[in-house]
Amino acid sequence: MSKAEILTQLKTAEEQAKGRRAKADEEARQTIAAARKDASAILENARVKAAAEAQSKIDKAAAEVGAESKAMRTDGEKSAAALKATATKNVGAATDSLIKEFERYVDVRASQNG
Repeated sequence: MSKAEILTQLKTAEEQAKGRRAKADEEARQTIAAARKDASAILENARVKAAAEAQSKIDKAAAEVGAESKAMRTDGEKSAAALKATATKNVGAATDSLIKEFERYVDVRASQNG
């Protein structure tokens, strides 16, 4: 093999190596771009899922608070109604007691004034 042939083969080999290197670099860039795109999609899906879970927990807590509030309101209304019924029952006795007290006061004043 002559020197010229060897140089030609070396040049050809170098050009092939450069081509393979360029192809490998392009494949690496495409792989990185695809990985970034996949990572972005995974991250967005995770954000959507987390937001949905958070909203679900907020809705559940709001429903629990609403139910508890309604139960407390109902209990309070029952207690108020019972207190009102008791007070209504005692109005007659309280009125009688006040009238007797007033009559006693009047009697005492009348006996003092003679």
